Amino acid sequence: MHRLSKLARHVIQSNIAENRYPYRLTYAVTSRCQARCIMCNIWRKPVEDELTLAEIDDVFARASRFSWINLTGGELFQREDLAGIFRSIDRHCRGLYLLNFPTNGFQTDLIVATVREILDRMRMPRLMVTVSLDGPQELHDRIRNLPGSWSRALDTFRQLRELRSRRFSVYLGYTIQADNLHAFDETLAAARSELGGLSVDDFHVNLAHVSGHYYANQGFSGVPEPLEAGRMLTRIGAARRRRLLDPVAFLERSYQRLAWTYQQDGSVPLVCQAAAASCFIDPQGNVFPCSGFAAPLGSLRENDYDLYRIWRGAERHRVRRAVRDRACPGCWTPCEAYQTILANLVSLRRGTL
Repeated sequence: MHRLSKLARHVIQSNIAENRYPYRLTYAVTSRCQARCIMCNIWRKPVEDELTLAEIDDVFARASRFSWINLTGGELFQREDLAGIFRSIDRHCRGLYLLNFPTNGFQTDLIVATVREILDRMRMPRLMVTVSLDGPQELHDRIRNLPGSWSRALDTFRQLRELRSRRFSVYLGYTIQADNLHAFDETLAAARSELGGLSVDDFHVNLAHVSGHYYANQGFSGVPEPLEAGRMLTRIGAARRRRLLDPVAFLERSYQRLAWTYQQDGSVPLVCQAAAASCFIDPQGNVFPCSGFAAPLGSLRENDYDLYRIWRGAERHRVRRAVRDRACPGCWTPCEAYQTILANLVSLRRGTL
């Protein structure tokens, strides 16, 4: 319970004043990926010079106060030493409450075996996995440019679902973009026909975004039409069960409701917590406020792998002021939105947002 209490303290603090150090980290461990998704060019990035396992261990040995870590890629399971990264996090981050990561689900056996190892041998209280599914079979495989990826994603989800417990959750991840804007119902029906009992609550839904320094998709023209996407998110949100005491359900509902505001006028509905409660680290160890704002705070390699040294620096404070002043590109991705929602609980409770 002390890990959950620590996370709660971070959240409460963020509603009063900014945390001294980030409690949530998004770390892209690799740019390698088998898929060639139309909305993402991460796979085109060079994969040389990614942080080694020894370097990663140094990072977490020096920055271990996280309550929530989100690992991402590329595709995580393209790193042969991924299990070692998980072990490093577990060894150093003694207060970690939640570890989550997405996967395209293509390497089913390895993914399931790794999740089993985490659950059997590691101490973090909560693990959450999202398996990407962006349409019914033909559409999903076309979006992902990876034949057979739909079948493999469903098989991975099916096997992971058998491991569900109070400690482990798995979802299907649906990224709304122009090509699948109106295909959610068809996707749900197709997946249900293969998996059996499945509902809207089994899906994690977000919006496609453009980010030069993360997705490398500056030329992507498939961002969904804002009002139509807002209506779709509202409809999906209305179909969810009202689980009042479920924090995941609360974040999903809040994210989708506020996405309507974001889609209407393009402005972030809340003051973002990037460079305050959270940050983003790329595969080479460069620290950014988030995955959308190409404002480097510093290099871990150039700072003795000490994230907190970077955090105390003038550049981090300057970038944080820019985020507060909304002088950033502005986005509404779950990577940043969730901790931003949690930092505005009073306003949300009063219905002023």
